[in-house]
Amino acid sequence: MKKILLFLLCGMLVASCGLAQKTAKDVVEQKVTALSNLKGAKVESVTLEDGLAALKVTFESGILFGFNQSNISDAAKASLDELVSSISDLPDSRIRVYGHTDNVGTHEANMTVSARRANEVSKYLQSKGIDAERLMSKGLAFDDPVADNKTEEGRAQNRRVEIFVIPAQ
Repeated sequence: MKKILLFLLCGMLVASCGLAQKTAKDVVEQKVTALSNLKGAKVESVTLEDGLAALKVTFESGILFGFNQSNISDAAKASLDELVSSISDLPDSRIRVYGHTDNVGTHEANMTVSARRANEVSKYLQSKGIDAERLMSKGLAFDDPVADNKTEEGRAQNRRVEIFVIPAQ
């Protein structure tokens, strides 16, 4: 009898975990729809390598920053404000901010620029009420390109900031 009860409880736990995952995916899909017109950004639903559902917002670096700069532009602040407003109902979510560059210059210089940019976005999000405990930022230089660095168009695509919002799951 104890084995049957334990088996049933385990089955209910597994089922409830599946429901939580579906709920997180639903939340992400709703946010993708809500942010579909976010200026200067690509918004999509992704599944992270650990299987968690996440909202991915990719800002082109040119939208956020001037050349070789880490000060956020006024236009970008409006888009970041809209993002903060949209996720205000997800107080238990975690947020990862990654800065990326093209491959022009040394790896060390690009690591510095990408880290500064990721940190500036994180600091801006904090200034808008996002708790620092929820944020993680990291510069990745040109280690994770999304396009070919041999062309100007490809390099432009690689200069970006990605924000992952991971709802509680």
